[in-house]
Amino acid sequence: MRKYLLILFKLTVSISLIVFLYRKTPLEQIGTLLSQIDLRYLLPIALLLFFNTLISARKWQIFLKADNLDISLWGLTVSYMSGTFCNLFLPSNIGGDSYRIYDIARQSKQTARSAASVFADRLSGFLALVILSFVSSLYAATVFGSIQMLVIPSLLFLLFLLIVVALVKEEPVKKILAVSGVTRIAVVERLVDKLFSSFSSYRRERGVIVRVMLLSFLFQFSLITVVYLMARALGVALPFYYFSAFVPIITLMEALPISIYGIGVRDYGYVYFFSQVGVGDLQTRSLALFFMATGVCYSLIGGLFFLYNLWTRKKSIALHQDGDSTV
Repeated sequence: MRKYLLILFKLTVSISLIVFLYRKTPLEQIGTLLSQIDLRYLLPIALLLFFNTLISARKWQIFLKADNLDISLWGLTVSYMSGTFCNLFLPSNIGGDSYRIYDIARQSKQTARSAASVFADRLSGFLALVILSFVSSLYAATVFGSIQMLVIPSLLFLLFLLIVVALVKEEPVKKILAVSGVTRIAVVERLVDKLFSSFSSYRRERGVIVRVMLLSFLFQFSLITVVYLMARALGVALPFYYFSAFVPIITLMEALPISIYGIGVRDYGYVYFFSQVGVGDLQTRSLALFFMATGVCYSLIGGLFFLYNLWTRKKSIALHQDGDSTV
């Protein structure tokens, strides 16, 4: 029941914001503007999105190698793209992450270590985003003279520092799990021990955390560049530093679990921040829709990787069965 109430709440937030933002905006004018997009920017946008997937796959590979699991970069890229496709049909990023855990666990036969790598990959990316959002909010608060912009990034920054410290120390998390009674289940207790063993291996391996965080910041910078190119394609000529200031905050806003896939919240972020620096209502709303449409199209391309993964898996099973039949 609580699950359905949460979905209803998120749906209400998304619909309310969409109605509020677009009720007075002529949709035909937005359609006209989107139809006049400068197509020269589409290729570099697509290449940067795939570059970000490669960055994410490389981060994931670093974590796996630190835990003695050797999976090819191509295999991880296929899994990542397949997970992106799954996100279209399953809740938020949870669906894609679940698929990635399943896919790598199937190959490595190590479920706990696969889960730990996906969790560490997600945590490192979000930590980089929170840090950039915190820095960006300092700039935005100065420009707009609003200290309120610092509240959410600051709270999330402190929260993630506490989470990282707790994972490093291990004891606080184990105590919380013990109090909750979860670790009384033998299977869960073994899983938790294996997860912490993987986290320890990440810390022991020299340079793992540094390399992963550098890649995480590179990912965020590339995402900022993508939004900048999208704006240019719509005819918005703003200095790059505005995008560096606003995009991390908007990305953090849409990552908050208060809407469906960030719909509405993302739109509000683009409208609020970019309208402050002279971008018109039509362009801010078009930019939000352009970003969402690009994300959906890219996820659909992930469907091709998903089918490729299924095909290679069936081929592998068939070869294995043929080998057994000749014995």
